[in-house]
Amino acid sequence: MGVTLEPLEFDVPPQVPLARLATHRGHAHTAGAPLPPIEARARRLVPDPDAYARVCGFPLGGPLPPTYPDVLTRGLQLAVLTHAAFPFPLLGILHTEQRIVARRDLHAEEAMSGRSWVEGLRPARRGVEFELHSAVTVAGVEVWHGTSTILSRSLPGDGQKRPRPQEPAWTPARSVVWRLPPDLGRRYAAVSGDHNPIHLHPLTARLFGFKRPIAHGWWAIARAVAELDTDIQTPWQLHARFSSPLPLPGRVCFTSGPLRTGGHHFELRRREVCLSGEVRPA
Repeated sequence: MGVTLEPLEFDVPPQVPLARLATHRGHAHTAGAPLPPIEARARRLVPDPDAYARVCGFPLGGPLPPTYPDVLTRGLQLAVLTHAAFPFPLLGILHTEQRIVARRDLHAEEAMSGRSWVEGLRPARRGVEFELHSAVTVAGVEVWHGTSTILSRSLPGDGQKRPRPQEPAWTPARSVVWRLPPDLGRRYAAVSGDHNPIHLHPLTARLFGFKRPIAHGWWAIARAVAELDTDIQTPWQLHARFSSPLPLPGRVCFTSGPLRTGGHHFELRRREVCLSGEVRPA
């Protein structure tokens, strides 16, 4: 019989203390068992997007930045990941893939609710992966859904190398070089609530095997969406894949262009591709 857990219910997403993030160690997980059905819900989401928009390159005013619902539900995500039944430590986890479905623009004055949950545990080459879902609802209708694929290296992987997905046919149309300042991880953490130490400081990044801090995956996706600007029209869907980290400080080249099957492809490249993705009509 599967485990039954009542959803965590909040009026607004909670503020999860940093000490709780740092001390959550998880518990023993039985190989092959599914993740516990942990879910957190908030009756109200309270947008305050200006600082986020500045860090990620979105214009101020108008609709909410289309990646901002991830931040609106961040407290719910952290409540799920630090739940007593969640089996893995939170520190050092890696964001490897992202999907978004945005069914329409969102506005700060709307009455929004949110929820977050985990599922989809599976082995990876060097650990295990799971899916962290977040959804925003207006008047009972889901209008935004994000699915983050997360890698935890707290368990041994199966050692099997997965084939790299084949990139779709696209035509490069423009490119620009971004400069990534050394404090970018701390600045994004301040506006997003994501204080994973791999992003914050050289000393804390080295504890998890990185020579330098690396940029947040969600920042990279948000900055790419902001760069695409009017190339994205709602409703839209995004699929992005991380290939290698973006060390801080540094420079990265953003390139985008139309897909032959509709929509736009984008990638971030240093010597190699670090992030690639597609935005298509939903």
